Amino acid sequence: MEPLTTKALADACRVFLTLAYPGGASTIPSGKRAYCEINAERALESYLPPSSCSAGVCQDLATRAGGLVGYEFRLGSVSYPHLKLRIQLVDLHDHKVWVYSVDTHDGFHHATKFLNDDEAAQWRSLVERNRHLKHQIEEALGQTGFITPVGLLRIDLTAPANSA
Repeated sequence: MEPLTTKALADACRVFLTLAYPGGASTIPSGKRAYCEINAERALESYLPPSSCSAGVCQDLATRAGGLVGYEFRLGSVSYPHLKLRIQLVDLHDHKVWVYSVDTHDGFHHATKFLNDDEAAQWRSLVERNRHLKHQIEEALGQTGFITPVGLLRIDLTAPANSA
């Protein structure tokens, strides 16, 4: 298993934030800006709970039920503050690998029945923008060399049958 490194976190956050905030670092909320300026020389723990830097941004997935290993970083975007970078340790053919993905955190489709027509249309538009941004970020992460959910599927599809 490759350990999660400060450099990997810095690179992934840079990819995410560049696309989520195309207006540049000055448009990133101040509480999240530290993740745009990660110093690869600092210890990874400087950016993970319980560090003060991580308050309100990073959640350790181990705090959830199900035994997940990894982190979610609520980095947001210019139009939606709840967009998250997820870095999760998963099994891949008897090896542990870090998978980088985007959680749009907007799956409340059933709630639109309580909205008026204009509000429901606005919500659907936001969900579509988030879906598009998720795809852009995950594609860019994959091009940067990170394993994404699509990359994980491609590895599985091309793996010899006896290694599955």
